[in-house]
Formats: sequence, C-alpha cells, structure tokens
Amino acid sequence: MKNMVRIILCLVLFASVTILSHAQQRPFRAPGMQDTLLHKNYRPKSIFVVPQTEVLRAKYPAIDMHMHTPRGEDLDAVARELLARKDEVGVEKTILFAGTGELFERNMAAFGKYPDRFELWCGLDLSGYDQPGFADRVIADLERYVALGARGVGEVHDKGAGLRGTSMHSNDPRMDPIFKRMAELGLPINLHIGDPVWMYEPMDIHNDLLWEAYHFRLDNQDVLHLDDMIGILEETLQKHPDLIIIAPHFANLTYDLARLGRLFDKYPNFYADVSQREAYVATIPRFARDFIENYADRLLWGTDQGFSLNMYRTSFRIWETLDDHFYAWDVSNSPWVLNGLGLSDDTLRKMYRDNALRILNRK
Repeated sequence: MKNMVRIILCLVLFASVTILSHAQQRPFRAPGMQDTLLHKNYRPKSIFVVPQTEVLRAKYPAIDMHMHTPRGEDLDAVARELLARKDEVGVEKTILFAGTGELFERNMAAFGKYPDRFELWCGLDLSGYDQPGFADRVIADLERYVALGARGVGEVHDKGAGLRGTSMHSNDPRMDPIFKRMAELGLPINLHIGDPVWMYEPMDIHNDLLWEAYHFRLDNQDVLHLDDMIGILEETLQKHPDLIIIAPHFANLTYDLARLGRLFDKYPNFYADVSQREAYVATIPRFARDFIENYADRLLWGTDQGFSLNMYRTSFRIWETLDDHFYAWDVSNSPWVLNGLGLSDDTLRKMYRDNALRILNRK
C-alpha cells in the first residue's frame, strides 16, 4: 500500500513539473481571446519585409467603366470634387450610372456639363412588367433618356430573384424588344448577373470568404444559384448578338475564370468589367494574370467603390505591381492576403482605356 502511495505521489509531482515547465516556455495569452475575437473585426498587418510600391497615378490614362453617381445636396460641387480627385490619380473619364426619371435629369444637369470627363448611362424602370404595353413604355423612356444625353444603360441587377423589382430574368421574352431597341440605339448595357459564389454556399467552417459571404448571404433566400444565372446570361447573349453586354465584376466568375473565358470565346458582343473584384483575383495572382493577359481585349477597368484616393491607388497597385502579401481594406471586406499581378504594359493600356474607347466610340 505504501509503495502504491509513493508511485501516485511521484506521478503527481512529475505532472506538476511538466506543466510548470511548459507554462514557463509559452507567453501569457489572455484566456478566451480566440473565442471572443470576431472575424469581422480581424485586421491583420503584414510583418513581411518585402518591397512595397506606392502607385499614385494610373500608368496610362484610365477610363472608369463602373461608377454610380455620387450623392449630395450640391451636385455641381460634388462633380468638381470628383474631377479634382480623378485628375490627381490619372482617370481621364468615368461612366456614371445615373438612375432614372428625375434622378437621371438632376445628374445630367450636374455631371453632363463635362462630356469629356463623364458619360452618363440611364437605368431601367421595369415597373408594370406584367401589364400590357410594358415594353413600349420602357422603350419610350430609353428614347427620352438618349435625347437627354444617355449613352448606355446600367447598372441593371439580377442576383437570382429577377431583374430588380420584377420576377423576370434577362432571357425573358418580355425583355427582347427592349434589348433589340437598345442595340438599334447603340446603347451598351451593364448587366449585373448573380453574386460571388460564396454568398450562395453554406455559412459554415468551409466557406473561405465567410465574413463577407455572411454579410451578403443568399443561401437563405429563394434565388437561383450563380450557375443558373450564368446560363441565363449565356441565353441572353445568344438571343441578342448585336447588343453589347458588359457583365460587371468579372461576371462574378473570379472563382472559375476558365468559364468566363469560354463565354468570351463564344460571344464577341460580351465584355466584363473588373470592378470591385481586385481583392479576389489578387489572391490567385499567377493564374489571374495569365487569364487577364489572354483575354486583355475583353476586360474593362472600373471601380464601383466610391472615389477615395486610396481606393484608386490600391487598384492600380494590384494591376501594375508585383508586390507580395499586403492587405487593403479599401478594396476588400475580408482578410485575404493580396498580391500584385504585374500586368504587361500592353494589357494595362487595353484594360484601362483602349477597350473602353472601342465601346464608347461606337457611333
């Protein structure tokens, strides 16, 4: 019995010494930190000592193909401020999505004063889509906006539930005469299809864009999946070969760029802008660079993220430099590590300006 007690005491002493030794080797950490830090509040800072390139201006004069008209009581003052910022970063011209009705007219009165710097595109009022005379009324609106100075249509959204305010998708026969008239009027359309695929996936430990996906989640809504939406986009492209269709945000196919490439291969009237998806392709810089270089004739630069100087400069840094491992919260909502793609000069010229001019100078 005494021997058993001695053995137990020795084991307890050995365990105590081992625990104390490990505790002395490990730094103190507040208990529970890993359980209380919210993913949305996580803001890592890179400690890598690597080159960091400051890009103050676009390498070539740039045309921003995706921006919504800023708001403000004094739109004339807003226009002047926006011009000053664009001058500072080398943005030559901006496409402004200016809305419909009275909003379009107000925006045209302010920003239309600078036709060399702004081009305004109108929206679509699709109310009454289930009523007789729907298409004729929308076409009449389009013709009126063209008379006021509209040069395109956008941004028109369908994230899976239907074109905004309707249950129709872009391949609906009711849209056919409207798209046909757009093509006749020389109006390209910026057609937003779906959302990033992570928003449709379960909000669980396997979703690698979890915080941003949760904030914009679609998995709990009665909507078509992105795969189905891309099928609708393709049918729309087939039906309207004379209509220039621009899918913003890489058509939300940054997770499967090869599929986007197949659409480019099949439909010469199809383009995509790269707005608000820099952070996605900057996580796969080598593959994305090869893709963009290969399809340099079909991609358009755009922002869709306000007009702060840091946002513009981060965008240029991603496209122009080979910087490694940095974070940029002005173009990203998640702590994905970003890398520069280092696009060639020829591709930068096409994406920043030449492709846009091919569309904007169509008349």
